[in-house]
Amino acid sequence: MSEHVETLDHGQFGVSPERGFLPDAEPLASLGAAAHPRLRRLDAVGDDLPTLLDDDRLRPTVRNLEPPPPEVFDDLSRRELYRVYTVAGFLANAFVHETDAPNVDAIPAGVAVPLYEATDRLDRTPILSYDAYVLHNWTREDPDGGTSPTNVAPLTRFFDIQDERWFVAVHVAIESAAGPAIAAIGDAQQGVRDADEERVREALETTADALADVTRILDRMPERNDPEVYGQGFRPYLGSLSGVRYEGVDALDGPQSFRGASGAQSSVFPALDAALGVDHGDNPLVDHLLELRRDMPPGHRAFVEAADRGPDVRDFAATAGDDLREAYDDCIERMVTFREHHVDVVETYLVGEIDDQEGTGGTPFGRYLSTFTDDTRDAGLSGFAE
Repeated sequence: MSEHVETLDHGQFGVSPERGFLPDAEPLASLGAAAHPRLRRLDAVGDDLPTLLDDDRLRPTVRNLEPPPPEVFDDLSRRELYRVYTVAGFLANAFVHETDAPNVDAIPAGVAVPLYEATDRLDRTPILSYDAYVLHNWTREDPDGGTSPTNVAPLTRFFDIQDERWFVAVHVAIESAAGPAIAAIGDAQQGVRDADEERVREALETTADALADVTRILDRMPERNDPEVYGQGFRPYLGSLSGVRYEGVDALDGPQSFRGASGAQSSVFPALDAALGVDHGDNPLVDHLLELRRDMPPGHRAFVEAADRGPDVRDFAATAGDDLREAYDDCIERMVTFREHHVDVVETYLVGEIDDQEGTGGTPFGRYLSTFTDDTRDAGLSGFAE
């Protein structure tokens, strides 16, 4: 057996062996007293966002913000840039999508400039995407506790309601629970390289256990997130920006359009599909999800692509002993279960509540979402679901 060397270097991709695509260092709750005064003011307005929306003061407050000089952003750490990106992204979406308010076609410079400058340095899209809404927008209420939904809260939110808090907390908990499965991808692929069935089997068992945890967490979504509050309350604020000018940003000439935050921008299941050899063929949903990869953080996108290029775990398991074939099929069965439960959640929160056939990122899930479950089932080696 060769030396224990990972096929995928997690650090290279900004992936945590423990938390998966969540950062190892918890996101910043503020930029601190030493930040530039205009950034401190942006921070304060972000903290006040629910009250400003409730009091109908959000738009005048944003219009009065002054943009920090672009050079201020050169001295910010990655964590600080993500804090600016998150807060400015929330404020931009709230400004444009404020319900029961006149339509607007521009984001004022006090928000547009920091949003652009932060995302440009992070190689991100200048809109509130999934990474800013979930991956870099959480804290633990008990610092010594874990990342279960009951111990996680968003740092920035549109409303002071338990429903939005729970929505973000469940997504954070899912990402964290998926961490061992993401870490196991490297082990499984290295096991294939070494023809080490035991290592591959152990990695697949780790993945199956993590997928069971992920599904259990997904099933908790209805506990504190009412479908009506989601559909009519905070979901509209996660929508795309279409034909909007970024005032004060010379690099963005004229009206811009960007996709909104969506769970489809998570890298978890694209990475697992790639590692396990689940082929989704060609349909409008597949095409759209490939487009959404542009909205993933570059390191996470590169991780998915590296997993896709790696040794074929499915082919290796197919020609291995019964124990390894069973371990592979257990993973596939757990992925099928997750996707079945995910379809139920979509039906409850989108189709049943607001009769919407597209996600906030413009994802045309409709009838195509169930085909992902079928594709996953078809990847099984032993006909367990026939």
